[in-house]
Amino acid sequence: MRRTKPYFYRLLQLSIPAAMLVLAACSTTPEQTGLEPAQADEPETGLVTIVKPFPENSFHDLLVAEFAIRRQQYDLALQLYMKQAKQTGDLGVIATAARLSQFVNNEAAALQSTAHWLTLKPDAAEAHFIRATALARSRRPLEALQHMEAVIGSDQESNFATLAASALAQSEMDQQAFETAIRDLLERHPDNLNLKTGVALTLQYRNQEEEALRLIREVLTADPSNMHALLIETRVLQQLGRINEAIDRLRFAVDEYPYHKRLRLNLAQLLTRSDIFQAKAQYTVLHNQHPEDDAIRLALALVNREIGDYESAKELLRDLLARSDQRDNAHYFLGRIAEQEEAWDAAMDHYRQVSGGDQLIAALTRLAVLRSEQDGLPQARADLAAARLRFPDQDIQIYLIESDLLFEHRLYKEGFALLSGALKRHPDNTNVLYARSLFSERQKNVALMEQDLRQILSNDPDNATALNALGYSLAILTDRLNEAQTLVSKALKLRPDDPAIQDSYGWIAFRLGDLEVAENYLSRAFSQSKDHEIAAHLGEVLWRLGRREQAISVWQQGLNNKPSSTIIEETLQRLQVNLPDSE
Repeated sequence: MRRTKPYFYRLLQLSIPAAMLVLAACSTTPEQTGLEPAQADEPETGLVTIVKPFPENSFHDLLVAEFAIRRQQYDLALQLYMKQAKQTGDLGVIATAARLSQFVNNEAAALQSTAHWLTLKPDAAEAHFIRATALARSRRPLEALQHMEAVIGSDQESNFATLAASALAQSEMDQQAFETAIRDLLERHPDNLNLKTGVALTLQYRNQEEEALRLIREVLTADPSNMHALLIETRVLQQLGRINEAIDRLRFAVDEYPYHKRLRLNLAQLLTRSDIFQAKAQYTVLHNQHPEDDAIRLALALVNREIGDYESAKELLRDLLARSDQRDNAHYFLGRIAEQEEAWDAAMDHYRQVSGGDQLIAALTRLAVLRSEQDGLPQARADLAAARLRFPDQDIQIYLIESDLLFEHRLYKEGFALLSGALKRHPDNTNVLYARSLFSERQKNVALMEQDLRQILSNDPDNATALNALGYSLAILTDRLNEAQTLVSKALKLRPDDPAIQDSYGWIAFRLGDLEVAENYLSRAFSQSKDHEIAAHLGEVLWRLGRREQAISVWQQGLNNKPSSTIIEETLQRLQVNLPDSE
């Protein structure tokens, strides 16, 4: 089958009550600045030790930087500290620049300042820690390992989990190299719990769950109050499919630490999969404990919506309308509730007020559908044209929303024309090319359909979706069955468990006369997806094999999925089959 939808907050401060006096003539050691790393709970206080006088221009810059920090103008403060670190070569100034770089997540400045710091003091554990963190954030986790290892045995707490998380974004080869390197580190430091946590996290990411679980439980045995380790344990249990065990572990931890926000939040999120009412209970506790947290307020609203408590959901969502960072989410979900209550005008009004964020495209889609149903397709199209002008950065997605509407209305010429216009603005856009090929296929224009899909493949030869679409379309529109089978076979190797590709392969096998192979692949596809198109194909193969009761059952399941399925209707007419009335 073809897919038919394209698509430390802690105030930084110098620990100098008399900053103006001290900065006039002082140089500090790193430990005396009071600008502690992000992990410190409170800054140290007290005057710094005077070592040597600073030049007058340095005094001025550092004084300005001090006031900038007090006013939370951290970028200005960092700029001045970086300048004076270079100009004075003072270890205290360099260390402060490094700490400030870490606080504002300026990796380039952190790497520059820690390199300077380590040149002057190679065994500075804090410098190694900041450098390792900056390297990890710069997607250089393998380089970061040696610096985080240098922290082991010092008063500075190490954090190998940050490095493991960074490695996840690397190529498979780089991930393997990181795993080997961090395992080697663990052999050298077998009792270091932070390192063991980092290894466990690496193994979890790389789907080596049993070993990850063993390691993280060793950490928890040594440090039962390590909540980070417990959260890793529960994630590993989820990956192993041991959901109830993960829930039990989180329940026990929440009972022990009832005000631990992250623990209860993880429990609530996990319960949404298995017991929505218990999830609501946990989100309610979280909301009462953290009434200022709008993300929790939103989550509780969505849980209430899920269980049908629309009034409670609406009350929470209306509270969010006054908060700019959640206003778009609130309008979108109020619109969804209005739809469920069949208050079409209210729903459209809410969707119109979504002006950005993650729900913008979803809101525009629902608005277009409702406008089409309530006021007609021309009004919906006019709204979408206006939306493209209002949201130019989202114009591709908006073109695709409109093309979906036209596809549903079987206006294939209009859809083709619309997407041809979109391609003039975005000539190589894969989603637009794919969408236009759908309209060409429905008009049985094989040449244009093939042209668009082959353009996708020229840019991305391993695009399994395009390979499958081209192969399937050739199979239903032409007699080029062997070529079609070759294309779909390649797609199947790339995504062997994709039911759409399995369906295509099975249907081509049917066209080639191999009913047993066809039934095998189509049954596998249907076991994963009750899509009406798969049902049409599998039903026909079963009918040809003489298994007519099974065929009828499959068609009925497909119609349950989509009662207006034209492909099942056409199949039944061609085979002259009348389905029994549903009970």
